[in-house]
Amino acid sequence: MHSYVAFFDLDHTILDTSSARLYIQYLHDEGMIGRFDLTKGIFLSILHRFGFFATEDVIKKWVMKYKGKPERETLEHTVLWFNTIVKSHIRIGAFEEIRRHRENGARTVILSASTNYGCQPVKEYLAMDDIISTKLEVRNGIFTGNLDGDYCYGPVKLVKAMEYCIRHNFDMENAWYYGDAIADVHILDRVGNPVCVSPDRTLRRVAKKRGWKIVQW
Repeated sequence: MHSYVAFFDLDHTILDTSSARLYIQYLHDEGMIGRFDLTKGIFLSILHRFGFFATEDVIKKWVMKYKGKPERETLEHTVLWFNTIVKSHIRIGAFEEIRRHRENGARTVILSASTNYGCQPVKEYLAMDDIISTKLEVRNGIFTGNLDGDYCYGPVKLVKAMEYCIRHNFDMENAWYYGDAIADVHILDRVGNPVCVSPDRTLRRVAKKRGWKIVQW
């Protein structure tokens, strides 16, 4: 029986970079996209972190590219992607903190705007309990080109975390959340134990003002 829950963001928190950026690099290295798409993808991932564009609109356009493709291919690619690239980008600090919470009786959960395909191999490798993430809609093993539910970003993260706590009888006042960007401010402000991991400049300023813990992993 878990006594409390610890939520961890994926990009720039568990990982030292963006999972989307690593996946775009993987697709380029495997010859599945060209240099233009690589450059565009990296540029958008930078803008995404600092909230410089309508993130959900861009994500929906990206998801449309998968319409009609079998889910099986993505599952196979993400396993190879994780083993060849992602594993080396897991922060030692994240690894140790997740283990500490697990040993203390916590339920450890990835809470991320990234897709479940990017989160799943990380969850399994770190022996975490659950994933709350952006999902792609699949019917009969084929991507429809739509999201399955809301894009798990900003205030949506808070809603999903609160729903999770209600469903599993956890108290948000005892919950932990580890995040890196100002977009995480909604959930950081609500949990009893907010931790800012190598935060961006704006979040660092807010964290100092509100007395939130700051760590450099």
